[in-house]
Amino acid sequence: MPEPIFNFKNYPIIFIGSGISKRYIKNFPAWEGLLEEYWKVINKTDDFYSYLLDLKKKYSNHVDDADLNHKIYTEAASFIEEKYNNLFSSGDIKLDGLTTKKVFNDNISPFKYSICQRFEKLELRDDIDLNEYESFKSLLKKAKMIVTTNYDCFIENILHDQGVKPRKYIGNEGFFDDTVGWSELYKIHGDVAHPHSIIINKDDYDEYDKKSILISAKILSNMIKSPIIFMGYSLSDRNVKKLLSDFSSQLPKEDGRVSSERIILVEYKKNESLVLKQQTSDQLLHITYTSISTDNYKQVYDDICLVDEGLSPYDVLRYQRAIKNLIINEGEKGNLDNLLVTPSDLDKLEESVRKHKNLVVALGDKKFVFTHIKESDYIDDYIKENNEISIKPAIDFIIEKPFTTRIPFSKFINNCDFTKLDLSRSCVDKLNGRINAHGTLEGVINSVKLDKVYSEMKLTSIKEIQKENLTKYKELMVIIKNIKLISKVELNKFVKTDALHLFKTTTDGKEKTELRRLFLAYDLLTYGEVLTIIPYIEKKAAIL
Repeated sequence: MPEPIFNFKNYPIIFIGSGISKRYIKNFPAWEGLLEEYWKVINKTDDFYSYLLDLKKKYSNHVDDADLNHKIYTEAASFIEEKYNNLFSSGDIKLDGLTTKKVFNDNISPFKYSICQRFEKLELRDDIDLNEYESFKSLLKKAKMIVTTNYDCFIENILHDQGVKPRKYIGNEGFFDDTVGWSELYKIHGDVAHPHSIIINKDDYDEYDKKSILISAKILSNMIKSPIIFMGYSLSDRNVKKLLSDFSSQLPKEDGRVSSERIILVEYKKNESLVLKQQTSDQLLHITYTSISTDNYKQVYDDICLVDEGLSPYDVLRYQRAIKNLIINEGEKGNLDNLLVTPSDLDKLEESVRKHKNLVVALGDKKFVFTHIKESDYIDDYIKENNEISIKPAIDFIIEKPFTTRIPFSKFINNCDFTKLDLSRSCVDKLNGRINAHGTLEGVINSVKLDKVYSEMKLTSIKEIQKENLTKYKELMVIIKNIKLISKVELNKFVKTDALHLFKTTTDGKEKTELRRLFLAYDLLTYGEVLTIIPYIEKKAAIL
């Protein structure tokens, strides 16, 4: 049996850079390649690399070599963004779903909006090692926290496909929050669904650097037991060096071997089948870490996946958050003598149980322990992707609702292993009835009955639809009718803010009906259609 690469006992914190996305996604550019793409859009004559060379001459004597490329690329991004936005304003560049009015009212950078569109659709490379890719998917499920500088949704898509819904924070979100600390995804340089969050130009990075110590503090608070692994970065990457510098300033003075076991940098070395491991000390950063050089990423992934703390990070997230919610909510109502267990110190739970005879602790959110799930709670949790309702109570709720009532359900149905649920034939028949009635997006769209004018109109943005000054319920119907034409970014924002708020506040029956239809259409568009009928599996067959 080969010697293990690592000897981790705890789930790791994983930093993921563009090198990982580039390894698996077709036509995925590095920073330089992305800027070159946009240079060709704004400038048909001047040479991109001549421009970069001019910047290199300008800054070569003023910054360290490690920061030189960063200085060049951020200034180039600022220049390209200004030119690109001017071309958009003059009408020379068109972007689906974006108008000059929206740019003016919402203060959106067309350049950043375009970048979001550039990374919105992802396709796997034809030449990837599928066995390695499966190991990578397993690795992500083992991460206690994931921090990425990538804008794309590659990571969350992989986790969602495996039924794992991490808490996602964008930019500086979450660094001041009382977060659970398990199964969390931090997209520190922005997310494709939020153009304002994209960090790419000089001003963006200047502002980001002022707050980057928050990231380090958040990681350090989880670093007592969890190792940190950098993947998809190079040793010279400025993001890595900045984070390591912040770490070194906050870490206690300790033996280099101890810190090297905590901090791992996995670097790509073309065609290297061995996993080359060495302890590296950086005198400038005053830190020691373990450096891994290889092209055999599968071996690295599989080794890390050997870590097993019993529950997966996502299970810990669900149970820990559930207990916290139970104690906080019931304690504030006076249903408990005191706040017996603090949210930040669940390790004291056993001691609290010994001292307080009347304490009851349940593994589940209080609203699902003490009563049935309400439709408003279900919709809110589903659309916001809070993931506080696990599959079994969700399936029970779906079964209880009359199939004529439209509710989003694709996420739960498509991620449920029905062989593990003890469902009666009548329950399965009810689920089948719902699937037959509401399992396809086209079916939901065709269920909208509009007059001839709006039935034939093709509208590509919600703002455009709202200009028609329709009644709210008819406006919702037109949105549903055109849902496949609307930008996912705009649709996502509308559904999670405007539509969800209206659902909670409106008393109009027609509006409620169309909101339910909208949520269902959005669900099928996001999580896929439910095309296969769930077969009834008799208990005897399940046992066999």
